[in-house]
Amino acid sequence: MKVAGILGLLLFAAGSGQAATSTHCTANERIVFSCATDIKVVSVCASGDLTQSGGSLSYRFGPVGRPEISYPSSGTPRDVVKAGRWVFAGGGGAWLAFHRSPYRYIVYSAIGRGWHERAGLAVEKDGRLLTNLRCRAMPISELGPDFFSSAGISDDEAPFDLP
Repeated sequence: MKVAGILGLLLFAAGSGQAATSTHCTANERIVFSCATDIKVVSVCASGDLTQSGGSLSYRFGPVGRPEISYPSSGTPRDVVKAGRWVFAGGGGAWLAFHRSPYRYIVYSAIGRGWHERAGLAVEKDGRLLTNLRCRAMPISELGPDFFSSAGISDDEAPFDLP
């Protein structure tokens, strides 16, 4: 099956003994975040030229190979993407929020003492949580301060509590 250059099913092993994760990212894109929920796949893909001042990030959600949402479209300012971090006793986490008024699509990944790992997609409308879809397995994730800094993503002023 040819997948280079198209939105389609790409499989990546998350690590030894872990299941493969599907993604909406193409072979020419960097997978920033991707996981399967109980119903669909959520991915954040970066263009190959992503830097502090250039390139793009895209949020995609839907069935594998047929994303129903792909945001932002090309030409949209990068300031629609914001980042945040949590610090917990025995852990921490991070999120990326794609602002598309009145909605906010938030991918997150966190770990904490006593509850282990959580990752998924939260969707808010006008600041209220509409849904939280958890990843079925560990996601592919680069979320964190190093990535946010290298990609020039500013802090999200809107708070986000781990669902």
